[in-house]
Amino acid sequence: MRIEINKYSFEVSMIIFVGAIILTGIFYLPIYFLSHDSYLRAFFYRCWYVQMLTTWLFLAALLFIILRFILLRSERRILDKKVALENIEENITVPLAKELLEAIPSQYQHAISFRRLGEILWAYVRREEVVRLNQELSRRDLEQIEGGYVVLNALKQLIPVLGFLGTVVGLSLGMAKFPELSETAGNFESLRTILKDLAASLSVSFDTTLLALGYTVIIVLLASFLRREEEQFVVEVDDKARHLIAKLTDAETEPGSLSQSSLDVVVAELVNKLAAQMETSLKEVGQRLGHSLENLLKKLEELRDGIQNPPQYEILVQPLKGRSNE
Repeated sequence: MRIEINKYSFEVSMIIFVGAIILTGIFYLPIYFLSHDSYLRAFFYRCWYVQMLTTWLFLAALLFIILRFILLRSERRILDKKVALENIEENITVPLAKELLEAIPSQYQHAISFRRLGEILWAYVRREEVVRLNQELSRRDLEQIEGGYVVLNALKQLIPVLGFLGTVVGLSLGMAKFPELSETAGNFESLRTILKDLAASLSVSFDTTLLALGYTVIIVLLASFLRREEEQFVVEVDDKARHLIAKLTDAETEPGSLSQSSLDVVVAELVNKLAAQMETSLKEVGQRLGHSLENLLKKLEELRDGIQNPPQYEILVQPLKGRSNE
C-alpha cells in the first residue's frame, strides 16, 4: 500500500483510528488500577465516556501527525540523497532529458521531488514553457499538502467540542440536584451531601474542558510546526527545480531548432532587411514626388504666362459672294 505525503487513503485512516483505540485502552488500563482517591483516576474516569472519546481523538490526531513527519522525513531524504542535479555539469539536451526520465527509479516516481522534476523534463521534451509550469506545480504541491490536513483539521475542531459537551453534561447533572434542596432544606447532612455532589458535577464539567483544551493546544502546536516543515520542503523542491530549469534554458538545441543567440541574429537580419527595403521604397516615393512636383511647376508657369500674355486674335471681314446687281 503506497502512502503519499499529500493525501491519505481510507485504509490508512481506518488503521490510524483503530490504532488510536488500542492506544486509548492501553492508556486507561493502568489508570484504572490506581486508588479511587487518586486525582488522576478521578480526572479521567469521572465522565469517562467523554474523557475517553476525547483521548481517542487526540491519539488519532497525534498518529496522523507522526505519520506525516515520517513521510516528510522520507521525502527529504530522497531529495537530499537521490536528486543530485549538481553532478550534471553539461547542459541538458532533449536526448539527455529523455535518458533522465527513463533513469528515474519506479519506487521514487510518486515522490514529490521526482514527480516535479519529471514533469519539468517532459515539458522540456515537448517544448513547453517550463518556468511557468514550475510555478503552477509549486502551487499544486502546496494545495495538495493542505488537502492532507482535512482529517487533522476535523479532529482539531472536534476535540474542544467534546470538551464543552462534557461541561454541559456536568452542569446538567449538577442542576438536577437543585430540586432536592427545597425538600432537604432543614436536614444539614442531606444538604451537605447534595452540595458535595453538585461540586463533583461541576468538577466533572471543568475537567472535560481542561483536558480537551490541553489536547487541542498540543495538536495545534505540532500541526503548525509540521506545516512549516512541509512548506520549507516545497521551497527546497522549488530550488532543485530552478536549478534544473537553468540547465534547460542554457542547453544546446537540437538540429533544426534555433537557440536564443541564433534567434537574435535572425531577428537582427530581418530588421536590417526591412530597414533597407523601407529606405529603397522611400527613395522611389521621393523621386516620384519630385517628378510630379516638377510637372506641376511647369503647368503653373505655363498658366501664369498665359494669364500675363493673353493671345491676340484678328478678325477679317470679307464680302459675301452673290449676285452682281446686289
